[in-house]
Amino acid sequence: MTSRTSSPLSLTLLGVILLTVLWTVYWFGFQSSLTLLRGAPMSEPAAALFLPKDAPLVMSLFTNPQKLQDLRQLRTPLRQRGQAKAEFERLKASLLTDTNLDYERDIEPWLGEEITLAVTTPDLDRNPKNGTQPGYLLALAVRDGERSREFLDLFWQNKAVSGRELRFEQYKGVNLIYSRKTRPPTGDGLQLKDFNPFAKESAGEWSSAVVGDRFVLFANAPQVLRKAINDAQVADLNLQGSPTYQKAIARLDQQRIGLVLADVPQLSGWLGGDSVKPDSKLPDTLAIGLGLSRQGLLADTVWTSNNDDSSVPPDLDHPVAALNYIPDDSAVVLAGQDLASRWRRLAQAVSGGDLLSRLLTQPLAELESRWGISLEEEIFSWVTGDYALALLPNVDQDGLDWIFVAEDPPNNQSQSQAAIERLDAAAAANGYSVGPFTLKDQHRILAWTRLMTREGKTTEGNLRLRLEADVLGVRGQLNDYRLLASSIEAIDWAYTSPRRNSLLANGQFRKELPLLPHENDGYFYLNWQQSQGPLRQQLPFLRVLELTGNPLFDHVRSLLLTTEGSETGVHRAQVLVKLTP
Repeated sequence: MTSRTSSPLSLTLLGVILLTVLWTVYWFGFQSSLTLLRGAPMSEPAAALFLPKDAPLVMSLFTNPQKLQDLRQLRTPLRQRGQAKAEFERLKASLLTDTNLDYERDIEPWLGEEITLAVTTPDLDRNPKNGTQPGYLLALAVRDGERSREFLDLFWQNKAVSGRELRFEQYKGVNLIYSRKTRPPTGDGLQLKDFNPFAKESAGEWSSAVVGDRFVLFANAPQVLRKAINDAQVADLNLQGSPTYQKAIARLDQQRIGLVLADVPQLSGWLGGDSVKPDSKLPDTLAIGLGLSRQGLLADTVWTSNNDDSSVPPDLDHPVAALNYIPDDSAVVLAGQDLASRWRRLAQAVSGGDLLSRLLTQPLAELESRWGISLEEEIFSWVTGDYALALLPNVDQDGLDWIFVAEDPPNNQSQSQAAIERLDAAAAANGYSVGPFTLKDQHRILAWTRLMTREGKTTEGNLRLRLEADVLGVRGQLNDYRLLASSIEAIDWAYTSPRRNSLLANGQFRKELPLLPHENDGYFYLNWQQSQGPLRQQLPFLRVLELTGNPLFDHVRSLLLTTEGSETGVHRAQVLVKLTP
């Protein structure tokens, strides 16, 4: 037998292949934007040093925006990458509209791995008698100090050329540059330009400072910068030294690329509402850690309250069976267990008269007034098992129907039947009659209806009156579940979903459930792409969010949220935002 020796060429080829493999592993494991799926190297904003403990709102991104775009390009099919790149270019251009700046030339060369935007105070002079002017601070991390200073020189030169009188100030070793005083609020409401120091028409004259080679700071008033410098020099004054802040972020998942932090009482004041009462059960601090997965955006959420030290275990350790009766094309779904207990806890939390409490309670109060019922007594009180509430596009695609499904075992039926009879009485008091009929010769259901006359015309053009049934709602029962719906079509969908396409049987929905905690309090599900039309008509504020969030809203497919109970006053929730390429 003869031995074979490796030629120098084969050894060279083997070495090249080995180096290529090692470089590929190194790049995709440590250098590629794919590493963002494991989170950013930093997990909290270094700029917290410049922020007050009670800042109403803080939003931070822990990576350079270009890396997010690179990741998106890797996750986007080849034929769609041109469109994805164009969207990113439009976003960068929109930030510098009406300026002489170019993102690639003036900002990208020095921008580092953190962008933090904060509302530092609801009112700069804390005097509501002369109106309110919030304080805004934008902190941009620096990777090239010299290039960042060149950028600021160009930025202020453009201001001077346009006729602005610049002012220079040395404050505790930091150079501040600003022009004239901040303009008073215009009364036009909050606009995106309020947060953009580069916009020519931004509300107020922004000020800037460079802190060593670490940060470029922008603020909408010089006093915001002065306070930021003061806070950075005294640990007890800044957000980084806040025990409440540290407690909140310590509970968050460390695999994150961004953070949103809100001081709820201060946030309510900034939004123009009443201050939160000292004994309110609403959270004092809300923290959201933003992470990425191959399915979309993950938001790990924690909130705490000084008036709440309760520990409440999660309600569920299994999927909500009531979802078997909910169609998979529903627009909005809320599902869980023991609605009676959950409503009592929610009612305690929103018992105050502040803005956030009113946002939650006012729609329910309007529904109770329209129907002449008490939701707590007629519906919530007897639902101690699984339940699901769904909004779904109606057959005409011009509005939303609703379906409510509640588990009703034999030992609960006397209580539920009494509540249903009270609903019948309330319907009768509003002029509706309760009548039974058979749905598709299979299911006996009852409908709350009243006859109304409608005008029409005959084929000859003569006036004709006809009777039509105005349906307030329908109800029925299947197995151990009570079904209530807004229309005959909606309750038919509920009856046929177990055999057809229920949300629980939906393959995409079942794939998303394992990304959320196994033990939870139920789900809130929003199917955005299939139902955004009817939702825009019913919820006008979504149009405003779309304008501020484009092009992000163009790529939102669905949202799935669950909470996890509480432990010594610390509450948790997980949110999955499913995105399309």
